[in-house]
Amino acid sequence: RENVTFADHSLATDSVFSETQLISCRNVLIYFNKKLQDRAFGLFHDSLCHRGFLVLGSKETLDFSAYSKNFVALVKQERIYRKS
Repeated sequence: RENVTFADHSLATDSVFSETQLISCRNVLIYFNKKLQDRAFGLFHDSLCHRGFLVLGSKETLDFSAYSKNFVALVKQERIYRKS
């Protein structure tokens, strides 16, 4: 627990978070328009360390994002991605 930090972060207004190994963003992006989704994916990409993990909700995907080529689907049906 000492090595884990939980933090609130506004995907709409805040800038890049510190270098992170895992981002779990579940069932939030479905409420965003495409422009805001791409902003969020850009923040995720810039915040994750090399080969860091991104976990999305069951109805969310990177497939149609401008950042789709920057991630590899590790477990596609579970929406677990790794930054490439």
